[in-house]
Amino acid sequence: MKFLETSLADARKVFNSYAEELVQTEQNTNPSASSDELQTSIQAMNQFFDIAEGVDKSKQEFVTNDITDIGEHGLSVLEKLAFKANELQLDETRQVMQQMALVIADWVIQRNGQINLLEPIVDALAQTANATKDTAELITLADFIGEIADACSDAIKQDIELSNMHRPWRLLNINRGIVATRSHDVDTIQHVFSDLITALPMDAPGFFKEGMSEMVRMNYPEHVREIMQDYFDKTDMPQIH
Repeated sequence: MKFLETSLADARKVFNSYAEELVQTEQNTNPSASSDELQTSIQAMNQFFDIAEGVDKSKQEFVTNDITDIGEHGLSVLEKLAFKANELQLDETRQVMQQMALVIADWVIQRNGQINLLEPIVDALAQTANATKDTAELITLADFIGEIADACSDAIKQDIELSNMHRPWRLLNINRGIVATRSHDVDTIQHVFSDLITALPMDAPGFFKEGMSEMVRMNYPEHVREIMQDYFDKTDMPQIH
C-alpha cells in the first residue's frame, strides 16, 4: 500500500506542500484573520518530523512510552489540520492530512509504540478502504488494520462505551471485517472474523447478521457466503420471549 512505502522524509515534503496551500487559502478567505494558530500547528507537525527522524537516526533504544507520546503528538496535530482543511473546503488537502495518520501509525507500530489516539487513523483507513479494490491490497489493508488494533492501548481495547456506535474501536474492527470480506480470501476472512468476535463480542452478531443480507445484495461468491453463514450461526443468539 502506498502509505506503507512512504518515508518520513517524503511524508514531510508532501505535508509542507499542502500546508502552504492551507495558509494561502486561509489568508485569501479571510485576510483580516490571524494565521498564528495554523502556523503553530504546522510548526508542531514539523517538530514531530524532526523528533521522529531523530529517533530513527539514533542508536539508542527508546522506550514504548516515548514512541507512544511522539506518535500521539503527530496524530493530534494532524487531526487539527484535517479539521482546518475541511473548514476551508480543501477536500484534497483534508484527505492528504488524513493519510498522514497512517504513516504515523505505521511508524509507531514498527517501533513497538502504542496508539492512544485512534479516531484520525480510523478516518484515514475508511478513506483508504473506499479507494481500494485490488484483492492483494485489501488483504494487506486487513492485515495492517489488525496491526493497528494490536497496537492500541489497553484503555481503547477495554471498549467501555458500548452504547456509542461510532466509537473508534468499533469502527476499526467493523471496517476490518468489511475489508476482509471484500478480499474474498478465505484465510483472511476467517482470521479477521475470529478477531472480530474477540474484539467486539457484543457487536459481532450484528455484523454477521448484516453480512448475511449483504451476501445476496452484493452477489458475493459462494465460498464467502459459506464463511459468513458459519460465523452467523456461531454468534446468532436465540431470542427469549
